[in-house]
Amino acid sequence: MNLIKVAACIILISVLFSCENEVEVNAEFEEKTFVLGLIDTGSDTQFVKVTKTFLDNETGAIQLGQDPNNLYYDSIDITLNELNASRNIVQQFKMAKILRPKESGLFTTERNEAYYSNAVVKENTTYTLTIDKLNGTAITIGEAMVSRGITLAEPDIRRRGKISLIDPRSKIIIDERFEFLTSENVGEFSATMVFNYLEIINVYDTVKSIRIPLTSILNPTLNEVNYPFIFEGQKFFTALETNIPISLNPPKRVVLDVGIDIILEAADADYTLYRDVNGPIDGLAQTRPDYTNIVNGIGLFASRNISTVKIGLSGDTKNYIIATYGDRNNLSQYRGFEF
Repeated sequence: MNLIKVAACIILISVLFSCENEVEVNAEFEEKTFVLGLIDTGSDTQFVKVTKTFLDNETGAIQLGQDPNNLYYDSIDITLNELNASRNIVQQFKMAKILRPKESGLFTTERNEAYYSNAVVKENTTYTLTIDKLNGTAITIGEAMVSRGITLAEPDIRRRGKISLIDPRSKIIIDERFEFLTSENVGEFSATMVFNYLEIINVYDTVKSIRIPLTSILNPTLNEVNYPFIFEGQKFFTALETNIPISLNPPKRVVLDVGIDIILEAADADYTLYRDVNGPIDGLAQTRPDYTNIVNGIGLFASRNISTVKIGLSGDTKNYIIATYGDRNNLSQYRGFEF
């Protein structure tokens, strides 16, 4: 019996050592179409990035990424379709190829292709993106619903039309109340204040700007949300002081009559989810599900809505800026602001 066991072990060891020791780590490769498109109601041109996945068992991905032939299709047909409430196509926009500049990185800068259309997309409207590879494979499709974005309810520019950061009686810095109203299908929004002023050197004048983030919020219910927000007035003057240096001989600076832009940016739920899923991992869990809203492909086709509300500063606020930062006798704050 022992001889039989020894013989069996010898045979088993021989079989194991005679097997190939190379393991195929890559599954059978299937080329996929990658789409990245974000249509924008505030733009007169829509852009879409379309590439293809690639794999070569003999060559590293970084080396392959330096060859544009591995990234782009030779021939492709892309159409942006506008749908009505019955989901019928009412208008079509063919997208043309364009070369765009690209910063250096892992992928080639030799040829950076994108596709564009001069279509002006409409609010509260659904659009589909169809990509035909012209090689008999299934057409890649993306769909996005364009929302009405968000509106500025307070301060009411039609009634008051000014932002007041200085109390007219005490002349001290005060806070300003904002109120934002989102439409349906907004996944998240943000608001930014931009302070614009005129800088004059000799006879040449230039508009300069300082961006001050106000707030951002997620809207997981996708319902209309009335969002009040208190902006601390001191943040405005801190941003002004941080971005405009003190100088003994500064250029002349003038506060514009309508010198404040409130930039309202809204994105749909698909964009928010895609960004969160594909962003940096900052928790203990190191795995997460893939997310795409592309049929017969991967990536994202989503929408955003960017609008700008122009508004002025109150007279007391402008007077405070000039008195504080335009007084030559107070060189510790002097920044050249004048009437």
